[in-house]
Amino acid sequence: MGFPGLWDRAKGRQTVVAIGMAATLGAATAQAVRPQGEQPGHGVKTFDVTASRFKFEPAVLEVTEGDTVVLTLRSADTIHGLAIKALGVKLVIPKSKEPVSVRFAASRAGTFDISCSEYCGSGHRRMKGQLVVGPATAR
Repeated sequence: MGFPGLWDRAKGRQTVVAIGMAATLGAATAQAVRPQGEQPGHGVKTFDVTASRFKFEPAVLEVTEGDTVVLTLRSADTIHGLAIKALGVKLVIPKSKEPVSVRFAASRAGTFDISCSEYCGSGHRRMKGQLVVGPATAR
């Protein structure tokens, strides 16, 4: 009696592999929700940023060290990108005006350059912004 195929070794392996894959995907998803370095009790700073030829609006984003930063980005015209190389942040902003988001921890104080990471025309190199991360003691 029992369940057909329950004791079949080949099927048992398939079940274990499927369960292992589900656990791995669950762990990866959980890790994506809380960025590495994010600390409980710090603030979450959200910004809506518009990318257009050849600027980010707003161009300067100010947060405090330890904050979680959530950027929701839209393009006003063509494909753009956003990169904060010093913090390992990079994403593509589609021209469809559909929002894309990125979440990361402002893990250290400083002023970090924001640049367009997708060629968007002759002014591409001028498309810059800054992320200003104030020290945690400023709270």
